[in-house]
Amino acid sequence: MAARRDNSTVAVTGARPKRENCGRTKHDSAFSDWKVLIGPSDWEDYSLGKEGSARYRVHNLPPSSSPGLYELGTAVTHTKSARETRKLDPSYIIVVYIGQADCVRTRLQQYGRSGAHLGNCFSTARVNDDSQGTCSNKQLGLFREILSRDYSIVFRWAPVSYFLTR
Repeated sequence: MAARRDNSTVAVTGARPKRENCGRTKHDSAFSDWKVLIGPSDWEDYSLGKEGSARYRVHNLPPSSSPGLYELGTAVTHTKSARETRKLDPSYIIVVYIGQADCVRTRLQQYGRSGAHLGNCFSTARVNDDSQGTCSNKQLGLFREILSRDYSIVFRWAPVSYFLTR
């Protein structure tokens, strides 16, 4: 229900669609291709000290530091190797977050390193018990839960300049 100025109410007939329910958007052409930010085993391999492992896919980040919009999603990857690269099929991606940043590259690096505000750890212990901000022996944060199910965290981005000229 929505309120009018005369204090009467009207039924709202159309619900606003959710991004995760839309396969395509009006601005798809402005966005980059989907790229893997964190593969299903990247954080685990890195924490185990596996040779050549990285916490996130640095080579997939935007090449320049510029303002823009970005979408984060989860993807089921159908590859034999977790490190294998190929074009992601958008039909296997669910968009879970849309954001804007003054520097998209830096923001994506924050997500890659720790999950940033989306990778929060929900501690069952006292708040001050974890001065290092690590997630060991705690409930899974959003990113760790996604990765534990063998999904990848993917992103695509568009520079703000595209939207300013429209």
